[in-house]
Amino acid sequence: MGDALNSQAETTEILERTAKALVQHFDLKACHFRLLSRDQKILEHVAAHGLSDRFLAKGPVDAERSVTEALEGEMVMVSDCSSDERIQYPEELAEEGIVSMLTIPLVTRGQVIGVMRLSTAEHREFSDDEIEFFKVASLFCTSAIIHSLFHEILESVNVAISGSLDLDSVLTAIVEVVTDKLRAKGCSIRMLDAKGKHLEMRASQGLSNRYLETASAKPGQCVAEVLEGRCVSVFEARDDPRIRHQTEVEREGISSVLFVPIICRDTPLGVLSLYTHRPYRFSADEVQMMKAIGGQCALAIRNAQMYTTLKKRYDTATADFQQWFERFGVYGTSRGGTTTPANGC
Repeated sequence: MGDALNSQAETTEILERTAKALVQHFDLKACHFRLLSRDQKILEHVAAHGLSDRFLAKGPVDAERSVTEALEGEMVMVSDCSSDERIQYPEELAEEGIVSMLTIPLVTRGQVIGVMRLSTAEHREFSDDEIEFFKVASLFCTSAIIHSLFHEILESVNVAISGSLDLDSVLTAIVEVVTDKLRAKGCSIRMLDAKGKHLEMRASQGLSNRYLETASAKPGQCVAEVLEGRCVSVFEARDDPRIRHQTEVEREGISSVLFVPIICRDTPLGVLSLYTHRPYRFSADEVQMMKAIGGQCALAIRNAQMYTTLKKRYDTATADFQQWFERFGVYGTSRGGTTTPANGC
């Protein structure tokens, strides 16, 4: 299983290798990884081993009905899946040949991001040593998921920047990638106007227009600190005095916020903001990743500005040439009115 977790691969491939290793080593029926959706309402299939395509095609699992203890960070053992009320698809499990199931939460810094489910074809009680091993395995899996997601996000951001010179398209792609991959509440990018005094919303995902308008009108102390070049993490935005629009924050369902500066050559250009559903303490790795994305945003802005400047110069030169050509045609006219060939011969 160590080889599966240490290999350089995407999230799905890493988890599929791990699932296969667990099934083979512990003589299980199957191993199934599910991650919480961005709105945290359903558990979505990510990777599995030992389950049929028919079973996997049954769709996502309702997070509120499916072993709620696991979603609260507790490991849950179901000895008889056919009769336990917490199981959403008992008939499908019986058809798949699953009798018992152990559900282990995938937790990072107190937040559950998904579950690892180990299934057996017969009634089975796992030993304390086995359970302890599964807990350790879940920690490694969570770390692998987060690491892989960071890599995927940065790669997707790089693709977005290199694929277009249209700034709005690039910034929109960035907030969509960050929100989706991190399963966050939302993400936004605000840029300073030409005078460098006011922030203008340029791209957002997962946030209502009402909230965006309020956030832009009342940026608060956090944004002021970010524009000085510092990252600011707010654990509980509804109560933090640095947030001036707390009523809108609560109405929007926002808990924690990470504000990241967008800077180019020591000049602040804007603010990249990441919003979560639940209170969340951002790790140093997450902050560094978001700073890197902020740097990529600055690069996209600089590229767009350079392109705009070069295009303006090109358009001006083309217009001047066209004006000259229309005035003089093939032959130029000297100041004295004598017509001479345009090549000066």
